[in-house]
Amino acid sequence: MRESVVRRLLRSSGRGYLLEAVVCFGSLVVLIGLGVLMLPMAFANEADKPFAWLLTLLLLGGLCGLWALIQLVSKVVVPTREVASPRAIVIMLLLGVASLLTFYSHWTLSPAANLMLVVLPLIGSAHFLFLARGYLARRG
Repeated sequence: MRESVVRRLLRSSGRGYLLEAVVCFGSLVVLIGLGVLMLPMAFANEADKPFAWLLTLLLLGGLCGLWALIQLVSKVVVPTREVASPRAIVIMLLLGVASLLTFYSHWTLSPAANLMLVVLPLIGSAHFLFLARGYLARRG
């Protein structure tokens, strides 16, 4: 009987990295999900179109960054796995970080929210970039 991919992954040495990803980016995934649910309501309000477009750009940037992080975490946890090109990952991650910093500059957050929504994701991103530096720095 074949062992499932998830079960094999949880038993591997990369499970600590998966836990780190959940801790660092779980709150952002929830926030992006709530933003996607809120987006139609933002456009339904005729009075505040700039907010609706800002929310759209922040969500698109967040989804780009989330995609890049999934690629990085996949490469770190399973080094033999084929993922996107290093250039695509870096560009998408930069879009995600720009979106995160724009979010931070537009809203005043409590210290706990700053930690969960800004500091932990930035530290996690830097750590996964460091761990995948060999793949990201390769030529070709």
